[in-house]
Amino acid sequence: MIVDVTILLLAPVAGFFTALWLLLLWLGDGSASELAFDPDASPSAPDQEASEETDGPFIPMPAHLTTRDEMVGWMTKELPKQLQAYGE
Repeated sequence: MIVDVTILLLAPVAGFFTALWLLLLWLGDGSASELAFDPDASPSAPDQEASEETDGPFIPMPAHLTTRDEMVGWMTKELPKQLQAYGE
């Protein structure tokens, strides 16, 4: 009878700590940085960091392009001209 009561009391405690451990494992080091919110960070900061790491030219897309068709048109017509000018 004492063994039954002990199991009855320890099972929920073990379940709670197991759930807590799994939650901490799921939210480990890799995901914690994604959950952080910095209100002072600009939305273009990752693009600027990526452009500094590349060896080639970084030509930003003009801000006035809003639709997909405008962006594709710019990438197929104007971007090659700018890349040629950069290479010369």
